[in-house]
Amino acid sequence: MAFDIRETRLRNEYQRVRELVNRSEFIHILTTEGDPAERYLIRFTCKGVEKIDTVGKPVLRENHEVSVYLHAEYPLKQPQLKWLTPIFHPNIHVTGAVCIGAWWPAKTLDELLLTLGEMIQYKNYDPKDPMNSKAAAWALRNKSIFPVDGRNLKGQSLEDLIVLGAEEADDIGINIL
Repeated sequence: MAFDIRETRLRNEYQRVRELVNRSEFIHILTTEGDPAERYLIRFTCKGVEKIDTVGKPVLRENHEVSVYLHAEYPLKQPQLKWLTPIFHPNIHVTGAVCIGAWWPAKTLDELLLTLGEMIQYKNYDPKDPMNSKAAAWALRNKSIFPVDGRNLKGQSLEDLIVLGAEEADDIGINIL
């Protein structure tokens, strides 16, 4: 029975991620493994800090890849994440380990991907609990340049376009609700 619940969750996660990818120009699935998918290779195409140059200025990168593994204990425990491309971020270790903060089983994979993307953009970072202390110190000194990419990663869903209770007149003056 537990296997059926996990399989349903994984299938639902895949569907939610596909919907996010279809409306976002910045989040891409490169590969998946499993049926249902439990391993993902994700590419983000937004600006992030790859490294800091010799005078402390950020060197930006626009392609970032992370692997996501939805192990047997998912969603009770957070997915295994590994950053595969160079990134300079307080909450991402140079080995690729990622600290996403608190995890709860109701959090979905598409929400996690948005969190990771916002980490790239420096919309989401916690220099007080760092995995990379050099990046944390740099972030504290350079708050004024964040986010390094202000674009919305989510894209617009059909729900975002629906406005309940709004009235507008069509071309011949008929109010449309």
